[in-house]
Amino acid sequence: MLRLKNKAHGEPLEPLEEAVLLGAETGTVVVRDAAGRVYATLSATPELAFRVSGALGIHSAALEANGRTLEALRFPVAAVTKIEDDGGQFRELLTLLYATMLDFSETGMTLWNGRIYKFFVRWLRDHVHTLKGMKYFYNDLKSAIDLFKESQREDGMIWDNVYERTAKPNAWDMRFSYGNFIRPYPDYSGEFKRIPVENDVEYLFIEGLYYTWKATGDDGWMTRTLDHAIKAMNYSVTDPYRWSEKHKLLKRGFTIDTWDFQNKEDAIISAGGDPVHLSFGGGDAMVVKVGHTRFGVMFGDNTGYAASCAYLAEMLTHAGREADAAVFAARGKEIKERLDQLAWNGKHYTHHVPEDPNVKRDLGVDLDAQVSLSNAYSLNRGLTHEQCAAIIRTYQGIRDHLPEGSPGEWYTIYPPFEKGYGGHNAKWQYMNAGVTPIVAGELAHGAFEHGFEAYGVDILRRVTELTKRHGTHLHCCYVGSRSPAPARTFTPLDLSKQANASFDGKGAPGVPGWTGEGENDLHEMVSGRQKLAEIDWLIADPAANGRRGCVALSPREGYAMRAEIPVHAKAASLYFLHAISSAPAGIAGSITVEYVDGSTFIKDVVRGQNVNGWWMPEACGGGRHAAPVTAVAWSGKNKVCSNVGVLAYGLDHPKPDAEIRRIVLDGPKAGGTWLVLGVTLCDAPVYFPTSPISYGIPDNWGAAAVVYALVEGLAGIKDEGVCYERAQVAPRWTSAGVDRARATIVYPASGGYVAYDFAHDAARKRLNLRVASSGEGCRCHVLLPAGASKVAGVDVNGKPRAFTAGKVEGSLYADFDLAGADLRDVSIQYA
Repeated sequence: MLRLKNKAHGEPLEPLEEAVLLGAETGTVVVRDAAGRVYATLSATPELAFRVSGALGIHSAALEANGRTLEALRFPVAAVTKIEDDGGQFRELLTLLYATMLDFSETGMTLWNGRIYKFFVRWLRDHVHTLKGMKYFYNDLKSAIDLFKESQREDGMIWDNVYERTAKPNAWDMRFSYGNFIRPYPDYSGEFKRIPVENDVEYLFIEGLYYTWKATGDDGWMTRTLDHAIKAMNYSVTDPYRWSEKHKLLKRGFTIDTWDFQNKEDAIISAGGDPVHLSFGGGDAMVVKVGHTRFGVMFGDNTGYAASCAYLAEMLTHAGREADAAVFAARGKEIKERLDQLAWNGKHYTHHVPEDPNVKRDLGVDLDAQVSLSNAYSLNRGLTHEQCAAIIRTYQGIRDHLPEGSPGEWYTIYPPFEKGYGGHNAKWQYMNAGVTPIVAGELAHGAFEHGFEAYGVDILRRVTELTKRHGTHLHCCYVGSRSPAPARTFTPLDLSKQANASFDGKGAPGVPGWTGEGENDLHEMVSGRQKLAEIDWLIADPAANGRRGCVALSPREGYAMRAEIPVHAKAASLYFLHAISSAPAGIAGSITVEYVDGSTFIKDVVRGQNVNGWWMPEACGGGRHAAPVTAVAWSGKNKVCSNVGVLAYGLDHPKPDAEIRRIVLDGPKAGGTWLVLGVTLCDAPVYFPTSPISYGIPDNWGAAAVVYALVEGLAGIKDEGVCYERAQVAPRWTSAGVDRARATIVYPASGGYVAYDFAHDAARKRLNLRVASSGEGCRCHVLLPAGASKVAGVDVNGKPRAFTAGKVEGSLYADFDLAGADLRDVSIQYA
């Protein structure tokens, strides 16, 4: 009986895996894939080895003799997307990226018109960009595109996002009803919105349709969506909100690249005097109005639209609509030509070109010199090689002159705006020169494809390091520049005379123990002169101070309610090392600063704002748009809790030139205990290190961009057909110094895949490639090692194969074709 060695019944094999068939004594063994294609024909032996290839699903190994089948064994073949490489650094990166894509809260669903629709993010834009990575791991891809197709506005407009709501009128109704830019569900359980200023949604709908079709292979579904796609693309070039008749290009208000808010001045102008829109921060940054808004051309809308013209033309051709395909192919070329004449400056695209050349904006930066993130996207939208090389070199120039504390050159825009944007777009935050892996991924992808492979590898490695630096999660936006701590001098105050409680829970006669809870205490606390949270402290030593280590203020018996600390000095800021115990929310105590002139300054200490509990201590106060005012300064453990500690709190002193006579601390009147371990004066304003993490962009979007670079760039597997029916295999492992790797890239929605084993034998100057796929052919484009001068020959399954050799920038590639479903062993000799 035929069986597989070391495999239980039903246990799947993987592409490229060596299978050993037992029980074939005489005859011929013919192995077929799930599509019925033969990929191995072997003479029978009792123990027969072959490698798995071909379409995923149920394969068969048939023992044949004299023209008939004697016996057949059926076995499953399955695959998942994965990368294995010497050292495991890129396997680790793919794992981190996949984990980040899964760990995002907006992934979900909506119920509309009796159907459930699923999406990666509630915004179409974000969903489509996340699709670039998730299509290799997820199978339910069509319903999100269906949602935005079936809800398409009558004139062709595509909605931006979908959110839950109630029947009660909301602020979005006020803001967006003026142009029918909001539409509630019939039952008011949700709403569709279009951000009026945005002009990328229609082309992204096409891009999403294209990626989904390629991953699912559902020609019928794609074909039924084409008229919606055409309607959307025509809306973009006819609607007065979207189309510049002057430039014959897509237009928008002055936003930061493809984002959805204008600067303060443009928002006020766009409001057109409407009191509703002026009520939103003095001008609704998302609103545009024909006749008021100072429109201009943002190049990224146009490179994206041109690329989607090519996508749509390909789909139309596939559906047999060649005449329609020709219209969009021509339109895309015309858009690109007009855009290059208007906005290409020789190094990158100019961020925004006003329709009215008399419009002048003072935003504190040379607007023509700014490099915005759509330059990285445009690398992968059909630009010429010369344009791509120029953009890549522009980013390399930024990398070589990074501002202090920058995590990388992957800016949303650079240099930042000094004026006009604030709040969530303060300098170096979010879209005003935040740093994002969106740019890193798109830039690395472009670098791999245009002869800058070492730079692409460098980007991937730095993204890996950045991810691991912040808890194995890749955030989608980082602060673009962080200054080090300022020069400052600390003057710690001696609290040994005011100290009245012990750090341990037992205490001593006349000395209460910490919070009086026995072994649940702070007995590991350090004392003496210490630097905690980058601040100098003088903490009373209980061993030399009668067991007294801290000031414990509480109405409880044995504790004090007031402590008076003499100072007689000036200070720009005051720091307190403290915690609160068992206090209700609200005021935990108060700080009174008394001056030699008799005046006072009082500051309440509020739980959750400038102090927190000593169990599981967490910083508080500050916020997204405000500098931090606390930091966890010390943490340890006790026998009850594995994480106890105290905070440092900084208070900017309102009278830095006034001499302080004393500081008076008053305890919580409502109960609880305020525990103060140190007070320090400083000659500089309060400073705590700011978070390196910015905000505003879904993390799965950024991670997907890097997956895109890793899969299509470094591993080099790109779909050139549908479901990898035709694929490019362009392994670039030599640029990373990796001599052995295996890549398997799969569309779970269809089972289309490509897998290969790669090996580099430097001593023999040989590259070996073993390729399996579900499709009918591969176009190989193999990078040779640096220093290789020529391709000496290519063999496929031991026979010479015709090839060409060519250079991309300074990189040498061998190009040849592979056909059929059978496993192909390739050897490339170089000199």
